[in-house]
Amino acid sequence: MQVWKILVRYGGWRLLLSTLSGLIGGAALAALMRLVHRALTLPAAELGSAVIQFAALIVAYFVGTALSEHALNDTAERLQRELRQNILRQLVATPLRRLESFGVPRLFGILGGHVKTVADYVCWLPNAVVNLAIVAGCFGYMAWLSPAVFGFNVAFLGLAAACYVVPQRTAQRIGRAASAVWDRHVGQMHFSLLASRVLLLSRAKRLDFIARHFRPTGAEVRVLNRRHRLINLLAERFAEAMVLGNVACLLFVLPRLLTLSPATLTGLLLAAVFVRAPLKSLLDVFPRTQHARLSIERMREVGLEVFVETPAEAPAPAASPEFRELVFDGVTFHYEKDHDQAGFAVGPFSLRLRAGEMVFVVGGNGAGKTTLAKLLCGLYAPAAGTVVLNGAVVDTDDERAALRELFAAVFAEDPLFSHVLGASPGALAARGGALLDELRLAAKVSLRGTEFSTTDLSQGQRRRLSLFDALLEDRPVLLLDEWAADQDPEFRQFFYERFLPGLRAQGKTIVVISHDDRYFPCADRVIRLDAGQIEPAAG
Repeated sequence: MQVWKILVRYGGWRLLLSTLSGLIGGAALAALMRLVHRALTLPAAELGSAVIQFAALIVAYFVGTALSEHALNDTAERLQRELRQNILRQLVATPLRRLESFGVPRLFGILGGHVKTVADYVCWLPNAVVNLAIVAGCFGYMAWLSPAVFGFNVAFLGLAAACYVVPQRTAQRIGRAASAVWDRHVGQMHFSLLASRVLLLSRAKRLDFIARHFRPTGAEVRVLNRRHRLINLLAERFAEAMVLGNVACLLFVLPRLLTLSPATLTGLLLAAVFVRAPLKSLLDVFPRTQHARLSIERMREVGLEVFVETPAEAPAPAASPEFRELVFDGVTFHYEKDHDQAGFAVGPFSLRLRAGEMVFVVGGNGAGKTTLAKLLCGLYAPAAGTVVLNGAVVDTDDERAALRELFAAVFAEDPLFSHVLGASPGALAARGGALLDELRLAAKVSLRGTEFSTTDLSQGQRRRLSLFDALLEDRPVLLLDEWAADQDPEFRQFFYERFLPGLRAQGKTIVVISHDDRYFPCADRVIRLDAGQIEPAAG
């Protein structure tokens, strides 16, 4: 029922056109079979009208099936697009920590292959209905010619279908294993792109990665997929042999057991031959359903539902709400156990962030700085403790979403998109040029509407573009995660001593995660972290 709902939702008139034209094509093919049978015994005087009927049925079959397939292809493309958008809405609404635990390669596999598998399956179903109509017409004609032969055919082909279904259980188990290994292989490909410099620099690492990791996993994928395809192939060929065996029974066995006239036997044989292709297509329902079920299972493992429509978000507010104060009282966050790594807690954090101040968060690697930053801006939900924003407790998902609207952030791992998101060309024209110049990027980058002229820049310049993007949001709080680490000494000094104080003078609240102890005096306060906790203030 859910499948048909999503078909109607996304297919609309295309689905109706496909079904109707497909039924016309199927009916024309069934009528062709009956006409061929009649033409074998027609007198010569009636052959002219039979030729005209034959030509008309050929045209009806061609037009009907062509329209049906075109409409289905159009529906499939639209369905894939809508499903990806729906899944993407669910992904961006998923808590950040869950997304981080799933990993980028696994999520790419869902947005790519698994969504396409489900979309192809859903769009194949109307075609299956058309083939079912052809099969029903052929079997109905058999029943009209000889009820006894019809009963034999149904039993014989039912046995063939059962022999086809049984191996699919093994194929499903192998397909599930192949899907898991493929996710691991995609992860290796993703790593090879991210680590291209490391692999290029070291032949030993490159050869080791290929020999001990990439090649064996690829071979495992190939072996599992080959087994999966072989089982499906053997099952399909066995079922096809059973269908041909049914024709052999009509030719050599049933005429010796039943009294069948030559005309009746010819009609039965024609029906058996005509039904072969659509029947084979119908048998494909088993592997196709298996693949679609596996893809849906892989999506549900990460909390995504294919058949649940996710409404589009409301438009972003025209202006950010007021920020006065953010208070943490005993806030902790807990990382769950991950494979062999034990879970651990960060915190408790008790602090107060006031409007208009500049706070540095400092500490060694692994001290909990980025975790605290994600708690501050509402990307992580606390495991315990109280968060109070402007005097109101922040406890629900909606309240954390409102907290996030106050922050513009640049994290160390954030990618850079080729367009400025969330800004109109008019706003960019008014502010973009001056801000690019202030960030000393005007000689390198210009704006074409909302698009950057280039993102082929040094890492430090790319980080400046990310800051440019964040500042255009004009949020009251700016959070920067080790932003200055990639800047040259001259710009780093300008950033700490002139740029950030200028933003504070405009009323911005600034939180900076930094290792640059030389510039700690620029901050109003310095919060030091060690082993996931805030160190007591000195003196």
